[in-house]
Amino acid sequence: MNRLMQCFKEMLTSRSVYLLSCVIYAVEVGYFLGLVSNLLILQIFRVIQKQDWYKPDVYLYKDLIMALLKTGKMEEAMKLWEDMRNEDLFPDSQMYTEAIRGYLRDGSPADAMNIYEDMKKSPDPPEELPFRILLKGLLPHPLLRNRVKQDYEELFPEKHVYDPPEEIFGML
Repeated sequence: MNRLMQCFKEMLTSRSVYLLSCVIYAVEVGYFLGLVSNLLILQIFRVIQKQDWYKPDVYLYKDLIMALLKTGKMEEAMKLWEDMRNEDLFPDSQMYTEAIRGYLRDGSPADAMNIYEDMKKSPDPPEELPFRILLKGLLPHPLLRNRVKQDYEELFPEKHVYDPPEEIFGML
């Protein structure tokens, strides 16, 4: 891995955008084949950030964050999320959905609600899918679910939220 990082740094100094994009593509392919770790991808991203030609790009952040979220690396993903927000970039609906899903999968409804609150402050109007994921994941947490349900019904008045019988979840 050190040799790959050395090669990558040499390409950065040569400013060969074509070679750089090839290395990034190779690393992504290696990651998906299980040959390259998330940590190497993060190392490469940190090297890119230090270059004078680097400009913050929400799509680059999205690719990295989504890969981390899908592999259960919540802490690393949220660190990148924070970095992205510090660069005045906003997540899109897919990123909010995956972050909410990840926190619910990890049993952290409070963290999922923090992402939800951040989503409500986003300059883009919220989409339906993150609400649906939250509503499903918060079934065991009726107070939080009712808060999300109320917001959902205000934003999407033509849509209906199914409330399953309480017996299914052992609440009676």
